Amino acid sequence: MNERILATPSRSSRKTSAESDFWADLFLDLTVRLEWLDQALDGIPKDDASAETVVRLRGYSRALEELRLAIEQVQAQRGDLELKFLFDLAGPLAGFLSRLYGWCGELGDDFERMAIALRRRQPTRVVFSHKAVNESYAQFDGLIGAVRRGIEAARMESDTPQVKAQAFDERLEELIWATEWVHLALARSPGE
Repeated sequence: MNERILATPSRSSRKTSAESDFWADLFLDLTVRLEWLDQALDGIPKDDASAETVVRLRGYSRALEELRLAIEQVQAQRGDLELKFLFDLAGPLAGFLSRLYGWCGELGDDFERMAIALRRRQPTRVVFSHKAVNESYAQFDGLIGAVRRGIEAARMESDTPQVKAQAFDERLEELIWATEWVHLALARSPGE
């Protein structure tokens, strides 16, 4: 039996191959995943679910939405020809974004599993292992360092105007902060 709360729309129904865009597809998938999560949370019976558990899951959902908005701001820079080099698929920013999307997918699966269990009035844990969160944080910290070094090196070889570079840096820092915020939300102990 399929345990998904909502049917997954097929990729082919969303875009034709001529319209394919790697980053846009990943962003669309994340957006749809967060919509599913909100709908899954809305489907939890209010009278049977622990209010604290639902509040915790909603907090996770809000943190992921902040992350999605930060990703959107960074990806909006892809269209700028003077910044396009930063999004090279072989570059460190692409590695960071790819891992970020993969991680969001993993979290979405966990959150959906939790929401389904709550909807079915089954026991579930909504607390994440501190070890797993710390390992994830360390991995992202390494990726973030590589992104910063890669962008600095790439800028030395480019003619990107300072104003554009600064605006991109601000958006990137917001994305880094949002990534850290999700980790902090996941690391909270019950009752915090």
